[in-house]
Amino acid sequence: MRTGGLRTHLRPFAGRRYWEQRAKLTVKAVLAAVVAWLIAKYGVGHAQPYFAPLAALLGVYPTVVRSLRESLAYAAGFVIGAGLAIPVGLLIGPNALGIAVVVVLAMLASGWRRLGEQASQVAFTALFALLVGGHQVVDYTLPRLADVTVGLVVGLAVNAAVFPPLYLRRGEYAVREMQRAVEDALGTLAEHIIEPGEWDARLEEHESRLAVVQDQARYSLEQGEASMRANPRAKLWGYRPLARDGPGQWPARREMNTLDHATAYIRSIAATLRQTADAEEELSPALEFRHAYAALLRALAGLVRRLPETPDGEALAEAERIQRELEEPHLGSRTDAPGLWDPEKEMLRLSRLLLDGIRTPGP
Repeated sequence: MRTGGLRTHLRPFAGRRYWEQRAKLTVKAVLAAVVAWLIAKYGVGHAQPYFAPLAALLGVYPTVVRSLRESLAYAAGFVIGAGLAIPVGLLIGPNALGIAVVVVLAMLASGWRRLGEQASQVAFTALFALLVGGHQVVDYTLPRLADVTVGLVVGLAVNAAVFPPLYLRRGEYAVREMQRAVEDALGTLAEHIIEPGEWDARLEEHESRLAVVQDQARYSLEQGEASMRANPRAKLWGYRPLARDGPGQWPARREMNTLDHATAYIRSIAATLRQTADAEEELSPALEFRHAYAALLRALAGLVRRLPETPDGEALAEAERIQRELEEPHLGSRTDAPGLWDPEKEMLRLSRLLLDGIRTPGP
């Protein structure tokens, strides 16, 4: 089984590549925090701009788009919290009643789902501003708001300009692993059709591996697509980082869609074979059909191996020839509908979908 390489690239503590990413993220975090502090202290003139480096760290997430999303959520949470603390501080003050009122209001306001993981900032900011600012809450809050603005802008700028993360290679590698897993599953399924008992255990093993690799490939593609959005490095790869269809331009996603469909058809073919294993002899696929269908699956495995390139003309024509020859006896109007009453026809329906999907990959 060839899953070791994929696990090495995807698991959390995965050696050199993982620590390279952590080192870059650390450098950006240090740079953002220090620059934000210097700008707020010497550029803006605040004596203790402690909110500036704290806010700057929120702009340093593994992807540019997530950094932007979390920064906006944090800014919204801070503004809401400050907006609640100011009237409570002016009218009630930093006492037990004021604390109770501001906490109630902040907890209700933090229920706004768009705040996401930054929802807790509403209550924290409101309570902090009330207790530290007291009756001078306005004089305390406005400089802190400026510090937060400086920190968020610096953090986002550093994350976008210094080592902006782009996880396209990782996603493409995962798709290659998925491609090999689909190819192996087709080869094992071809052997299983001819000798079901001998290859049944290996077929289950390949199906399990296929499920694991598929989940890992989807996760890697999601990371790659997220890292592409609003990322200036994506333009160097020929993509439009600010366009809505930017991730859709990535060929790895289109190939993964083809492999996802192929995986579904493979599982359905295997399920049909299992359901007919104990069926009456007249419902079980004939031996001659099994051998021909095994050849078809091997031809399909060869086509999968060539993805994402355009299928080879001769190989595609050979697979189409075998498919048509097997379909011919089942084209009559009196034949059964695809299903367990005619498992051969059901298997041919599935292989036809698989072949057409490889011939014309979906979007």
